[in-house]
Amino acid sequence: MKYMLKYGALLLVVALIAAGCREEPNYSDVPEITFDRVEQYTFTKNKVTFDSLVIAVDYQDGDGNLGLSRGEGGSQSGPDFEPPFNPGSQYFDNFIVNLQVKRDGEYVNSPVNFNGRFPRLSSDEKEEALEGEIRYTITSFTTESYPFRDTVRFEVFIYDRALNKSNVVYTDDVVLYQGQ
Repeated sequence: MKYMLKYGALLLVVALIAAGCREEPNYSDVPEITFDRVEQYTFTKNKVTFDSLVIAVDYQDGDGNLGLSRGEGGSQSGPDFEPPFNPGSQYFDNFIVNLQVKRDGEYVNSPVNFNGRFPRLSSDEKEEALEGEIRYTITSFTTESYPFRDTVRFEVFIYDRALNKSNVVYTDDVVLYQGQ
């Protein structure tokens, strides 16, 4: 019992020291994303079929300046609504989602995009490496707008607050209105 306490305490100290020695990852300040998955949810309301799609991408960023804050009380005011993030600017949206429709085995770019904003991922201005997952929901697919069983995919990239553009990724094919 005496040895158990002695070696148990020593093992605890070694474990704490090892945990404190974790090295910060060394990611680029330009964000990098990888496609993870598309979750598809299909439902019918008033004889119209809808698809809600959730695009999940993993991200890594060396300086942690991802995301744009929401305005106070839903307003479009504050630093993340001033140039270059003002409405109408190329950088107003920071999550860019371009629709591509499969026609005769080839992807055709659609004029439709599902761009939007994702919130700040760090609560302070401290530069720190970040990694994680962004889940982005698109709820605009209906049989009134897109044919049943149409095959689509999405071209996705993000911007950070320094206006660095991430790499571009493509989702897997999605056959519309086939979700659970």
